[in-house]
Amino acid sequence: MKFILTGCTGFIGSEVLSQCLRNPSITSIIALSRRELPKAVANDPKLKVLIMKDFNNYPDSVIKELSGADACIWCMGTTAGIRELEVDYLFAFGNAFAKTIPETKKRFRYLHLSGSATERDPEKALWMKSEMRKMKGEAKLNMFSFTKKEETQGLWETLIVKSGFVIQKEVKSPRDFLGWMAGNKFTLRVDELAAFMIDASANGWGNSEDTMSDVFTISSKGRKALGK
Repeated sequence: MKFILTGCTGFIGSEVLSQCLRNPSITSIIALSRRELPKAVANDPKLKVLIMKDFNNYPDSVIKELSGADACIWCMGTTAGIRELEVDYLFAFGNAFAKTIPETKKRFRYLHLSGSATERDPEKALWMKSEMRKMKGEAKLNMFSFTKKEETQGLWETLIVKSGFVIQKEVKSPRDFLGWMAGNKFTLRVDELAAFMIDASANGWGNSEDTMSDVFTISSKGRKALGK
């Protein structure tokens, strides 16, 4: 399988990349990145890093590299609520990749890692961080729109993962300890989350829901995937 990854220098994205590199069913990885990745991973023969100076612009050479991918795991994001990063970059990627589908005729699964508090309803009254949460919700709706575009021919699937509180594999910091104390209904380890997203990108999650927000289910399925 061929995967596209973003956010590979971040806490969660770097774990996704590491597991993808070890996964024998994933034979090709395209990492879209603002900067070079560490040589320890960048030199892996099944990884190609494309340095993106502008995530709003996909030249033909980049689209050619992306063509034929089976899935994308989008881990790029912040808590700052920057519209260009949260909304524009996603839509630009969708428009670029959608151009490849009429030629390849391959089914494509886009999986987006999201925060637990995003809101798709722009009219809903929210008490905290309303603008940012609705902005992230708008971005998700944009990515769902590609499932119905004529050029994607019903071959595009969008999945959203709302992650909850994510901690390191081992409890090393006060933050990790706090998450561990909160329990597995609210907290999951980064390796479990990454394993779940990779498995879901390859196989879906076995129901008709487009969003997964149950932290306990994500954690359980992630541990199962890790054990394979």
